[in-house]
Amino acid sequence: MIRNSIRPIPQLGAAQALVQLLTEFPTLSPASWSLDQCSGALHGHVHDAEFDALTAYAEVLGGSVRPGGDYWFEGQMVRPHRLHATWRDVRVEVVVVLPAPVAVAVAA
Repeated sequence: MIRNSIRPIPQLGAAQALVQLLTEFPTLSPASWSLDQCSGALHGHVHDAEFDALTAYAEVLGGSVRPGGDYWFEGQMVRPHRLHATWRDVRVEVVVVLPAPVAVAVAA
């Protein structure tokens, strides 16, 4: 029989950090969360939100926000924005996908 005290559980730290985050900051925008089974990293995806939702997470977690590459989704060009931070010794990534800026030609 394998006991948990002998074999570390990488996801446990991330799960505890998520519970603490949601308990301490209940006004953050709801997100879909997943835990990486190997690294113990925490991944969140904020749906149907504005950039302000990601800014609120950044104010709590620290870290940096970077834009990702544009892609087509349901007939619209979108761009993911990713916050990467470490919170309570857990690597965290929170993503918000927004419409990509459209280039506009200006008449001279």
